[in-house]
Amino acid sequence: MLYYLENAEMTECMTCGHSRYKLRTNRGKTLVAYKKLRYFSIASRLQRLFMSPRTAEHMTWHQSHDAVDGVMVHPSDGEAWKHFNSVHQHVSAESRNVRLGLCTDGFNLFGSIVAPYSC
Repeated sequence: MLYYLENAEMTECMTCGHSRYKLRTNRGKTLVAYKKLRYFSIASRLQRLFMSPRTAEHMTWHQSHDAVDGVMVHPSDGEAWKHFNSVHQHVSAESRNVRLGLCTDGFNLFGSIVAPYSC
């Protein structure tokens, strides 16, 4: 459940009744949430990449490059990308549509892993 706007003051999930906060007896009245949603606003950053003709050319390279059979030089040469293009033709028709991959190498979101893990 997302505790936002009209649900911001709620302390329990309206579906299952699970508490929003961890029970902390040794920290006084400090409320610690079980999980937090991280929001990374990237729309303005992507818009800035398209403002420069030099970087805009790199942002649309996946659509204009010549692929060589059997050689993968970009994820757009892979089977998964080609499958996505065939299923979602409205997305693949516009060369300025951007596909993002997220790497969280060493980032421990919930603090549940004692030893840091690195790829």
